[in-house]
Amino acid sequence: MNEQHLTAGIFAETLRSRGWEAHAAVPGALILDGVADSRQVKPGDLFVGFRGEELDGNAYLEEALERGATAVIGERMPEGDWPDRAVAVVDDSRAAVAALAHAWLETCGPRVVGITGTVGKTTAKELTAAVLRQHFSTHWSKENFNSREGLPLALASLRRDHDVSVLEMAMDSPGEIAELCTIAPPDAGIVLNVGLTHVSKLGSIEAIQHEKLSLVRSLRPGATAVVNADDPRVAPVADELTTRVISFGESERATLRRGPIEDRGLEGCRFTVAYDGQQVEVTTPLPGTHVVPAALAAMGAALALGLSLEAAAASVASAEADGRMRIMKTAAGVTIIDDRYNSSPASLEGALRMLGTLEGRRIAFLGVMAELGDYEEEEHARIGRVAARNCDVLAAVGDPCKALVQAARDSGLKVAHWYGTKEEAAEAVGKRVQSGDIVLVKASRSQAFEQVLPILGGTA
Repeated sequence: MNEQHLTAGIFAETLRSRGWEAHAAVPGALILDGVADSRQVKPGDLFVGFRGEELDGNAYLEEALERGATAVIGERMPEGDWPDRAVAVVDDSRAAVAALAHAWLETCGPRVVGITGTVGKTTAKELTAAVLRQHFSTHWSKENFNSREGLPLALASLRRDHDVSVLEMAMDSPGEIAELCTIAPPDAGIVLNVGLTHVSKLGSIEAIQHEKLSLVRSLRPGATAVVNADDPRVAPVADELTTRVISFGESERATLRRGPIEDRGLEGCRFTVAYDGQQVEVTTPLPGTHVVPAALAAMGAALALGLSLEAAAASVASAEADGRMRIMKTAAGVTIIDDRYNSSPASLEGALRMLGTLEGRRIAFLGVMAELGDYEEEEHARIGRVAARNCDVLAAVGDPCKALVQAARDSGLKVAHWYGTKEEAAEAVGKRVQSGDIVLVKASRSQAFEQVLPILGGTA
């Protein structure tokens, strides 16, 4: 129903009430989504022009309007005549869209699940949303819309009939997660882990720890913290929190405690979980033991929102999650494991170890792990040694992966090659694959590895 959506009229009224210039000649025009890349604008979108280090989104306001944007926020007036569109001219696009998003969230009134962690945020977000949407009308942030710019844009697709909003909360600068919590105060806050990603921007693992834990330290009274009891940089925060805490993991301290994991290959994993005197068996829909924490986090969120342990376990088993570990079979009989959303040391190591448990010739097609700073060469070399133990063929792309390939060779992997471009690598792998092979495709989203999936016989 149209009255469920954000409209141009609400857009203009909200921003005017906060002192910005905004108008909407067609107040009932619907805003269905938010974007910051003018090339991705569709009719019904809100486009926001952000000033970046290299590009200024304000230069693309006209393009966004030409592509059909219902509304735009910019730091200048768009050129031309746009009588049927909503336009806001502000002094700070980030502040304006944050204010709009917070006001719209308050209007819709969903319970918010906020998720952070160095590794597995997207998997946890997708699994949590897949679990909760079996019981509630559920909204969740798309792709990597998890930053000061992205999270407010994700809330443009929120509707009044949504009961729950599942939001990924990331950071690459001090104070970002706490700021996101002011835009969308969580009713359940999940901290998965603390690792090295973004160390190049924050300077130390301790600084990353402080930022990640600010999610649960920012929770309002009555909210629930869902934290990983197995991560030594996360577990101690449980003792200082005054809110309800659900800690998950294998640790004896965990309140949502899992038993030994049975790895079932591409069919996922099976394990038992005990909570509040009850015990259930859980099966995961995604392969690899490294995704088990995401499944436990999803169960923790379900418990926080009032579901029973049995319902949470059953919902995990039947969840259909997007964004990670997509399994494809090509016409030539090759299995492709599409895990190209993100790549960090822990997630790549987990994916490689999962690959190593499978039967068939195992091919790892890898891209660069980003934002490792001074640890870049060391971590790529370490992963090269992991790859040598878990794959038969290695193809890696990007300068940092030279160290990965060399370490794999030094560790005894005979077929390990470095390529300057992903297209070059895909052509080489595509010529080599045969029926029964398993190809793990793992890279960060910015490397756009979806462009080479067709060369391997898969689909983007």
